[in-house]
Amino acid sequence: MAPGRGFMTAMVVDALGSGVWITFSLLYFTYGQGMALTSAGAALSTGSLAALLAGGLAVGALADRMGPFRAATLSCALRAAAFPCYLAADRPAAVAAVAFAVSFGDRLYWAAHGGLVAVVTSAEQARRGMFALLNSLRNVGLGVGALGVALGASFEDRGGTALWHSIPLVNAASFAVAGVLFRVTGRRVPPVPAASGGDVPAASYRTVLANRRFLAFTGATLAITLSSVAFDSILPVYLRWLEMPVWTPPAAYVLSCVAIPAFQPLALRLGRERSPMRLMAVAAVLIAAGLGGLVAAGRFGTAGAAALVAGLVLLFSLGEALFGAVAMTIVLSFASSSDAGRYSAFYQLVWGVSGALGPAVHTLLFSVSGGTPWLVMACALLVAAVVYRGLDRTAVRAARPAAAGRKGEA
Repeated sequence: MAPGRGFMTAMVVDALGSGVWITFSLLYFTYGQGMALTSAGAALSTGSLAALLAGGLAVGALADRMGPFRAATLSCALRAAAFPCYLAADRPAAVAAVAFAVSFGDRLYWAAHGGLVAVVTSAEQARRGMFALLNSLRNVGLGVGALGVALGASFEDRGGTALWHSIPLVNAASFAVAGVLFRVTGRRVPPVPAASGGDVPAASYRTVLANRRFLAFTGATLAITLSSVAFDSILPVYLRWLEMPVWTPPAAYVLSCVAIPAFQPLALRLGRERSPMRLMAVAAVLIAAGLGGLVAAGRFGTAGAAALVAGLVLLFSLGEALFGAVAMTIVLSFASSSDAGRYSAFYQLVWGVSGALGPAVHTLLFSVSGGTPWLVMACALLVAAVVYRGLDRTAVRAARPAAAGRKGEA
């Protein structure tokens, strides 16, 4: 079935709302609530890490039990209820508690995310287009969040904390609307018929963990997610370490937020004649080139280094666009309708682990030398590309003798 306006509106709201809050959260507590930056960061990390530990896999089972639309509705309800609580959270313990609720809702949404798209699309290209669009919208949300931070700082003297406090309230209202739209759309979607036959295994994480191809794919993807975290966290530090102008880090970030959506049509065009695993390999190589090339930035003057960084950011963004278009379609290819939530939740763990451990890993590597994080990430990405190509070749060989069997030969 074709996705309706209500469904698309709900997906857009979630992508934009989540993206805005990522870039806005720390400065909200610093400027809006008057907390110390380190205290706010520690509280947010504690709440998010607790949600990862408590709900990282549980949300997958919950999404499979409830169905993707009900799970998405619940995730929006949790966040709509939690965001206004931030206005009263001015101590680390309170911030951590609310961050736990928001993060748990976010994880539940991502567990249902693949199932939502699978229900409303059937053709491979349509799914790639949908995932590419949602990835682009999330990056637009990051850009809007950065703009909101700039506006908040500019108008702080005139409006006090009013602008800062409006963001959680607007987010809460938007997630409430998205939840209603998911619920209404879900009622219109015909239920997926249950699989018949005594040889159909019950949905469980045992099945997920027994799928070696999926585990290999997920493990390789950790290199890409860690690289994304490195781009967001350590790149500004590295550029300042090179004594580049103060405008360089935000310019690189904005360029990426614009370039990823702009590259979406190219990413889809490149994918029409290529297998998903091969596209993942290409994405890993492009990101490796974009990050590895940063080591050479210190050999140029200011103008040359800025031009090199801009070109490398574009390479990185093209790789991210390819990755965003195809990664979740591969996850869905491994899953059946009864365990899509579990596969999605397990896959999303790589993002949770990267977000939790990435900054510490990258700063440790940076303490060795400025170029070490980029060289290590580039090598890890090239290894990931080899894994993807290996999975692609084994899928082709497996498809020759038999076309039937469990999905997962992406």
